[in-house]
Amino acid sequence: MPNKMPSEIESAVKRAVVWGNLADMPSSAVLQAYLPTALLSSRLQGIEQSDINPRRQQRLRGSLLAHFLLAKLLEHFGQPISLLERIQRTPSGRPYFAEMPQIDFNISHSADWVAVVIAIAEADESAVAVAIDIESPQKVRNFDGLIRFYASEAEQHWFMRQTQKEAAFYRTWCPREAVLKSQGVGIVKLRSVTHLPQQQQILCDYAPTGKLFFTDELPFYLAYFLQQSQERQPELFCWQSKLISANLSQQVIYQVN
Repeated sequence: MPNKMPSEIESAVKRAVVWGNLADMPSSAVLQAYLPTALLSSRLQGIEQSDINPRRQQRLRGSLLAHFLLAKLLEHFGQPISLLERIQRTPSGRPYFAEMPQIDFNISHSADWVAVVIAIAEADESAVAVAIDIESPQKVRNFDGLIRFYASEAEQHWFMRQTQKEAAFYRTWCPREAVLKSQGVGIVKLRSVTHLPQQQQILCDYAPTGKLFFTDELPFYLAYFLQQSQERQPELFCWQSKLISANLSQQVIYQVN
């Protein structure tokens, strides 16, 4: 087989992002049809505990919806949803499909929202790293204090000049989380990421070269990372009882490394 050019490999990779709200949780019958019994029963048992706090219950329900949406993306691309029965985790806790190393995926949830990103390369190609982070504006955060902790002086000065503080903060936060998650690195390394908002560039030793897409046009803040050289966007979907094609018109696109 002739060697493929990088652009040919990239064009063959299938990528998609989907998001959904807990208000659109599928019925129990639909969840049973898509999710492994062990995963479904463990989450439902936790949800049904009488002493569970609302935040924990929300996260368990978010996990159910996120894995269901992952299954829907696998189905959309003609991949077996039975892969969900054999999800494994790296030492840092990042999930992956050991049997299908050409597939990479990542999940994020915040408040009542969840989002999933997936990339599927050819069977004989290496996986293409992806990652995603969403943040609900319902959270109360000390923007000024956090910025001083992880941002450079130049980025802090940029932040202070912005009129929309919340959107500006999450433009500094979400991309950091996403690029770090691409390699299973936690937010303990936030300070290692250099964010240059005016140049639309991100530097990170814990992420491969790629593109980072950020938007504030949804009910939550969204950042997703794709290991690629071009600005070709993935398929975008919103879950509303079915996968509905979506369009994001106000994305900021960063070059990563």
